[in-house]
Amino acid sequence: MGETMTFEPGNLPPNNVDGFPLNPYAKGLLKPFYKGKGGMIRLRDELVAESDAMGQEAVNFEQRYNPWLNSIGIAVKRHKDKQQTATYLRWRDRGLKKMGDYFFERAMLWGDLSEPLRQQLYDIEVKRCQFNGRAGAINQELRNLRLAIERLERAERLLNREIE
Repeated sequence: MGETMTFEPGNLPPNNVDGFPLNPYAKGLLKPFYKGKGGMIRLRDELVAESDAMGQEAVNFEQRYNPWLNSIGIAVKRHKDKQQTATYLRWRDRGLKKMGDYFFERAMLWGDLSEPLRQQLYDIEVKRCQFNGRAGAINQELRNLRLAIERLERAERLLNREIE
């Protein structure tokens, strides 16, 4: 039968909660969580700075590609919800009234675009998807960090017997 593990304060496993070693990629990704609250706050601040830089990157993306995209009746516009820090890039119609991937799909299937123009539109979509993937990762990680930091601060208040 398996051995029973006992918990002793200050004697935590070196790799993760189960004692199994992390692979190098995960170790780098999760490292701030093993450094404590300070590591998480530092990562949060770095991600907020990256998110701010991505805002300017989104503006540059629009300025670079929208003149040509407008000529075929579509555009890429920044989109951000209140809960999100990083901005996403969304397909819009030329009048900016509607949003969705439908506009990209319609343009790709449109009979008037030559193959080189379809390739150019495809390349723009790949860059947009990569940008949105980064934005999504930042938004989700910031959400997780904020929640973990709030819980740590609550635990500290409880440890100090501060009544909420």
